[in-house]
Amino acid sequence: MAATTGRKIWILSDGKPGDENQCLSVAERLGGSIEIRHVAPKAPWVWLMPYGPLPPADRPQRPRSPIHGPFPDIAIASGRRTVAYLHKLKQVSPKTVTIFLKDPRTTKLNADLVWVPFHDKRRDDRTIVTLTGPTRLNPGRLAEARNRAPQALLHLPAPRVALILGGDTAQGKFGTQASRRLAHYLAHDLPPHVSVMVTPSRRTPGHLKTAVRKALQARPSWIWDEQGDNPYFAMLALADAIIVTADSHSMLSDVLSTEVPVYIFEPDAYPKKLKSTINQLIQQPCVQLLPAPLETGTRPAIDSTELIAEEIRHLLNPTQT
Repeated sequence: MAATTGRKIWILSDGKPGDENQCLSVAERLGGSIEIRHVAPKAPWVWLMPYGPLPPADRPQRPRSPIHGPFPDIAIASGRRTVAYLHKLKQVSPKTVTIFLKDPRTTKLNADLVWVPFHDKRRDDRTIVTLTGPTRLNPGRLAEARNRAPQALLHLPAPRVALILGGDTAQGKFGTQASRRLAHYLAHDLPPHVSVMVTPSRRTPGHLKTAVRKALQARPSWIWDEQGDNPYFAMLALADAIIVTADSHSMLSDVLSTEVPVYIFEPDAYPKKLKSTINQLIQQPCVQLLPAPLETGTRPAIDSTELIAEEIRHLLNPTQT
């Protein structure tokens, strides 16, 4: 493995937490000095993204530009608004290894590497494709989360199941029928001796929260009240099995980076493109669709973050990997 410690890494971000966290996950895995540089093109320039050109004030020669030098060894970007900035950075600093995460929606990006999930169509010799996406979860971070877990979670009897709830998406509503199906599974099919830890997301509809809460009344459980820090990582660290809704690729990527059985619940509607990825995921050991008999045990973690990082190391040191 070629060392990247000591290298200077920029993250180009438009501030979206999901995109920024994916960039951070890869940068942290590489190691080095990480600097987040935010881009915020305003109208009319934002209307031209991802193609560009850049606003005059953001051109590299301007001192306040997010891509003003001295330039980094590595630049990682994600999000439609960052595409033109990464493209221009590569033009003015050819030695910088540039990486874009997710489909840039243009064939003209001159990045050294593009990562896309399996369900995206982009395929070429500069593109790496994986089933799951980069995630900040790793064995060290899970161990840290386990050590800092709230007492309420530690007091739940084992085996513990983590229930990770998504919700409505731009492609469709989670659906009240889906809420009832999940609630029925929790109340009637989940083994009676397990306890349940639940975290909703910002997208979780009220009817789903209510249905889950009622279904868990008869068993030991803890539901995050959405106040204070979300103990999401702690739940994954303490879980003996995980149930996750199918509507978020980032949630699927997080839970599959653990080493416990994963059960995927399909709501009434969710992004159709995710179905092809899920069809592949359930071919992996101990990954199943609900309803299915819940079991505990171990499974191989899917570590796509390391696969992406290793490709970048090869670009940096092609003779040493």
